[in-house]
Amino acid sequence: MRASSLLFTAAVLWTSCAAAQVLSPMEIKDPALRSLQQRHMPELKAIAASIGEHKFPYAFYFSRKLDIEEPEQKQLDQRSIRFEMYENRHALVITGNYYASYSDQLVDADHRLRQTYIYLVLPMLRAVVPGLQNDPAIDAFAFEFSHHVRRKVIGVSGEFPENVVFVIPRELASRVVGAQDLTSQQSLMLDAEVYRSGEPALLWLAGDRPALPEGRREEKPAAMLASVHPAVPVTPALRSLTSSLPALDHASVPPELRAPIPHAPATATLHDSSPEGLKSLQERHQPAIEKLVQEHNADAHFVSYAPPSFITFKQGAYLQLALTSTLDAGLSDSQYKLAALAFDRHVAHLVRPLLAYFKDADPGFDGINFSTTVKIAGDAGNTHTLAVEFILPFAAMNCFQQYDCTGQQLLNSGIILINGERAGLELQAAEAR
Repeated sequence: MRASSLLFTAAVLWTSCAAAQVLSPMEIKDPALRSLQQRHMPELKAIAASIGEHKFPYAFYFSRKLDIEEPEQKQLDQRSIRFEMYENRHALVITGNYYASYSDQLVDADHRLRQTYIYLVLPMLRAVVPGLQNDPAIDAFAFEFSHHVRRKVIGVSGEFPENVVFVIPRELASRVVGAQDLTSQQSLMLDAEVYRSGEPALLWLAGDRPALPEGRREEKPAAMLASVHPAVPVTPALRSLTSSLPALDHASVPPELRAPIPHAPATATLHDSSPEGLKSLQERHQPAIEKLVQEHNADAHFVSYAPPSFITFKQGAYLQLALTSTLDAGLSDSQYKLAALAFDRHVAHLVRPLLAYFKDADPGFDGINFSTTVKIAGDAGNTHTLAVEFILPFAAMNCFQQYDCTGQQLLNSGIILINGERAGLELQAAEAR
C-alpha cells in the first residue's frame, strides 16, 4: 500500500514540475496553435521533464524573457514551451536563459554558437523530436537562448548579453538527431536558420570558418523571416565548404571550449587600498568632498552620520557615499524594481555632477560606491527599506558622463549589492515588474 502511495505521489510531482515549464493552451490566442498545444500537452510535459533532468555545464532556466539575471529569473514565470508562428509556420518554441559567461578574447562568436548548439540545442532536439516528428501540422522547432559575453567597450570591462536563435524545420530536425557525428550535422544545419544578436549567422561545428577567396565578400542573406530576422541562404558553394571539414565529436572539443570561462572581476585593481593609502586619499580629497556635500546635499540626500570616506572593496580603493533614496508611495515591493528605480531616479543623476569634483586624469582611487538606503514615501514603519550599493569604476562613469554609455552599460561595468548580496540588475525588466 505504501509503495503505491509513493508511486502516485512521485507521478503527481513529475506532472506538476513538467507542467511548470509548458504554457497553458488557454493562454494561446491563435486557435490553430492553441489546438496544437492542447493536443500535444502529454508530449510537451515529457519534453520539459527530459530537459529538466539533463545536466547542462551551467545553469539553464526555461523563461518567457531573455537576458534576466539569475536571482530574478528564479522568481519569474518559467513556462516557455509553446507553439508560435514563425513567418506563417507553426513552430514549437523553447526559450531560456543559460547562465554561462564567455570571454570574448578566448571564445569567439563562432565557437560560442558551436557550444550553444552542442550543449543546449542538440540535447533539446533529442528530447523534442521523438514525440513530435510525425505531426505534419508542426513546421519547425525554434530555440531562443541568452548567455553573456565579457568584453571591453571603450576600455571598460563589462559583461553583456548575447541572444541566439536556432530555427530548424521538423523534417530536418529528425535527420539531424539521426546523424552519427557533428560533421554530418554540420551539412544538415546549413538548411536551418541561426541568428546571433539579431543578425544571421552560420553555424560551424567542425574546424574554424573557412576563409573566403581573396577579394570576395560574404554574401548578404535574403529576407525570409521578416517577423524575426532575415535568413541565411544555402548556396552550393557554401555547402561545398563543409565537405573538407574534419570530423569532430564531443570528446574532441578542446577543454577551453567545453566549458564556459568563469566570471572575471568587473573591475581591475589599480590603486593602493591599504589603510595608509586610504588615509592619504582622504587627506588629499577632503576639501573637494566637503564642497561636494555642501553643494549637493539637497539632491544627493547624504546621510549626516556617515560622512564620505574611502574604503577597500575587492582590493580596490573606492569613495563611499552614504545616501538615502526615497521613492514614491505605492510601488511594488520587488527588491529589483526598487533598486532599479533608485538608480534611474536618484543615483544616475548624481554621476555627472559628482565627477566634476574629481577632474584629475588619475584621482588616485578606482571609483565610487553609491551606498543608498531605499525607502518608500509614507512608509512610517520602513517595511520596504532596502540597502543597495552601486560600486562603479571611474572609466565607466566617465563613459556615461560623455553620453557614450547607457545607464545599463554603466551598471554592467560595476558591481551591485542588494542587502549585502551581489545581484544583477536589468533596468527595463526590473522596472516593468
